[in-house]
Amino acid sequence: MTTQLIYANAVSTQYSREKEAMVYGKYKANGYQVNPLVAQAGGTLITENVSASEAFRMADADFKVDKVVSTYQHNGETRVDDEHCHLVREDTGVSLGVMSSNYTPVQNDALIMLFDYLRENVEIDNILTIRGGKKVFVSARCDIEGEVTSGDKVRRYLHAFNSFDGSSAFGVFFSDVRLQCANQINYLCNKGASRAKQEGAGMVMRHTASVTAFAEALPRLINVEQQKFETDLQSLRPLTTLRLSSEQAKAVLEHTYSDDLSRPITDKNSGATRPRLLTDLSHIDVIDSHYRGDTGYGVEKGTAWGLFQAITQFETHDRGRNRGMSRSVTDKARTRLEALYGGASAKRIDRARNSLLALV
Repeated sequence: MTTQLIYANAVSTQYSREKEAMVYGKYKANGYQVNPLVAQAGGTLITENVSASEAFRMADADFKVDKVVSTYQHNGETRVDDEHCHLVREDTGVSLGVMSSNYTPVQNDALIMLFDYLRENVEIDNILTIRGGKKVFVSARCDIEGEVTSGDKVRRYLHAFNSFDGSSAFGVFFSDVRLQCANQINYLCNKGASRAKQEGAGMVMRHTASVTAFAEALPRLINVEQQKFETDLQSLRPLTTLRLSSEQAKAVLEHTYSDDLSRPITDKNSGATRPRLLTDLSHIDVIDSHYRGDTGYGVEKGTAWGLFQAITQFETHDRGRNRGMSRSVTDKARTRLEALYGGASAKRIDRARNSLLALV
């Protein structure tokens, strides 16, 4: 028996299949699907084959930062803080972060150099600056594409990241994107990128290391990823024919959302607590709706691949949409993107993937 995850609360969603097709089909660069989440988050689509320098200029991401002495007030006097400094944008004079005085920033010129160096292997399609340039995130298509099942294409992307607020190192990692709906079927950064580095799927560099050596090592890494890509797709293909029972689907969802379920529910009146259940999570209704085909885009109902796509659609496109109605679409999209950018959503997608593959 295949599963139907139907709960008491009716699903209310802003999507219809036609609207989703319009949304997902809207964002294209050079004929390829671009993640609408990145575009909604304020990223700059690079729709022409331009140099990395020109792409960064178009995205207002070609700025430099200066180390500026940090000061503080003591008994009415301005004193120099020998242990800290400000990282200040040269073009705007805005401080992006307070760092240790011996901190050496990696300028965005390093990202430009990387993509100029890799121009024959990858093509930039999106550049995103977050919170005034505190983080810079670049997405580029690799010439690596395949199908999980007929017509269901997946493309491998190279991502590079830098920060000026101490939130991340400088590095690159790979992710796979399902082209027909732009779902992220894996996403690694920060701690994930460190793990990817150990597994040979990413590189991370401290802000004091050699950018040149880093760039020279990337073509080999891309070649390794190209060789691994078909193997990775092959591991996913059994999910397209694996029919799930209700119990199996429930177990996958419980593992995927173990972080949400780990927080007990407390009765406001008595103070008594009880375990949090899947039925207490409102987003399970949305995932159920996607999985049943009511709102899911390109989801195969009843299969492990279908459940994976229902989960990735929620984490990639839906999470946080209805929270904080006063927040702009851009702010909400950036929140979702950062959750994918090495945060909770990335971990949930990873848990879902591993749980489903364990059933094969």
